[in-house]
Amino acid sequence: MGQMRRRCKQLIKELQLPASTDLRGICDVVAARVARPVHLVPMSLDGVVSGMTATTDDGYWVFYELKTSPWHQTHIVLHELSHLLLGHAQDPAVTEDALRMWTPSVDVATAMRRMGLTMGFARHHGYDNLAERETEVLGTLLMEHVVPATAERELPLAGPAAEVAAALGPALQHIRRQQEASGPAGGPGV
Repeated sequence: MGQMRRRCKQLIKELQLPASTDLRGICDVVAARVARPVHLVPMSLDGVVSGMTATTDDGYWVFYELKTSPWHQTHIVLHELSHLLLGHAQDPAVTEDALRMWTPSVDVATAMRRMGLTMGFARHHGYDNLAERETEVLGTLLMEHVVPATAERELPLAGPAAEVAAALGPALQHIRRQQEASGPAGGPGV
């Protein structure tokens, strides 16, 4: 854990962050580091996950839970940004499974082309592996530099953000229904 923390502190030092900034400021620094724009999209994730990232030709799209406190939203976004900064690979199986749910009548490759996605939809959850623990450490350390802003709860989504969010909504609702049907500990629903 000490080595992980030192690595994360070194990364933050390399980013040359100001002593205090807002979340957009951190996103701009991360975008420069990963050489792609970072777009933030607040939306209801239906309790399936609190945050996730999609990669498109237009950059990285960080989706985070709309129905939580501004502090928690900041923490979620910093966690997702930490995955980008640490260069964690995305799990293509998650992409394929998600797209099969969203577009069951279309093959995965066609669906990805239509949505403008590249293989790189990330739905990170749990802290049972080293990458997730490292991401959480970096996200927590980044939190020391960020002043959470007031939530942008009433801003309507437009353009590509609205399109990707519209595609995610039905999939998240489907996953939520599956979780509710399986009941506690993966057993049959009551």
